[in-house]
Amino acid sequence: MNALKSRKNQVSALIVVLLTALTIYYLTRELAGREKQLEAALKVLDWHFLVLGLLTMIVSLGLEALATRALLNQEDRKNTSWGTLIRVPLLNQLGIGLTPFASGGQPAQLYALTRGKIDGGRALSVTLMKFLVYQIVVVLFFIIGYFAADSFIYQNVDPAFATFIPFAIMIHAVVIIGLLLVMFWPALTIKVVDWTAKLAGKFWKQDKVNKLVDKVEDKVNNFHRESKRVARSTKSLTVASIYTALQLMAFYLVPYFVIRAFGYASVNPWLILTMNIMIVMVISLFPIPGGVGGAELSFQLLFTPFVKNQATLILVILIWRLITYYFCLFAGIIAYVIPVREKE
Repeated sequence: MNALKSRKNQVSALIVVLLTALTIYYLTRELAGREKQLEAALKVLDWHFLVLGLLTMIVSLGLEALATRALLNQEDRKNTSWGTLIRVPLLNQLGIGLTPFASGGQPAQLYALTRGKIDGGRALSVTLMKFLVYQIVVVLFFIIGYFAADSFIYQNVDPAFATFIPFAIMIHAVVIIGLLLVMFWPALTIKVVDWTAKLAGKFWKQDKVNKLVDKVEDKVNNFHRESKRVARSTKSLTVASIYTALQLMAFYLVPYFVIRAFGYASVNPWLILTMNIMIVMVISLFPIPGGVGGAELSFQLLFTPFVKNQATLILVILIWRLITYYFCLFAGIIAYVIPVREKE
């Protein structure tokens, strides 16, 4: 996959490593002088809840694979192996984890689908339609969670964090509108392509530009046809939306199980889910690969009301990120390296 081999993503991977080292250094510094708190946290640790947290993350990935399958047409569904479908969320996590603004997620999914012998135009359509469904469900979750817990957020959360929330919802709304325009207004997309081609013609040979424009326009038209097909398939969209909602609920609940593992039996799962929604929305604003550093700091700001023991909170942060980020990152690398036998 070119996206994974490019110099830009090699730099991103190095940034991830450096930021991870800095984050771990910062968190371990926070543990200095808290040996008794740390000992008390480890005494009550229940590994069963940590296993539940990991299983919940795996279920989330499985539900994403099912959401992808729901958007395929009947022929592709029949000819696509489960190995390819599982590879899609894993490479998605790898792409998200290594690129700023999670921009590598869609190219990584497209690669996984085309590697599974799905036509590029149809694969692109499914990938972007899946992204659109994901964005809409994320925003709906955010709206529901925000209005259900807004008083708690502004009473207990650092005001500096709370000010980013409106910007996060605005950016997600712009992304949704932009996707709809590209998918269902091909004439506008082709005009943009032609305008870009005129600029490119000043630097490249005109025959190469023309060939590229013809290829792009063909893909846009194919993509538009597939988008219309998927949009007309109410059943496919409904099923994909349900799987996506379940996928996100599973993902958002991972910190609940991690916190329960340290003896906080009375913690409210709905509030935990809501706080995690806020984290996911806000860290998408920052151009940091995988949100490394920003995610941990956001978690610390949001979850202090639930975990008063600072040593316990730091352990929760480390385990939460291990499950939801680093586990997925390494699973994605394995999915990229290991070949999967496709259906004949």
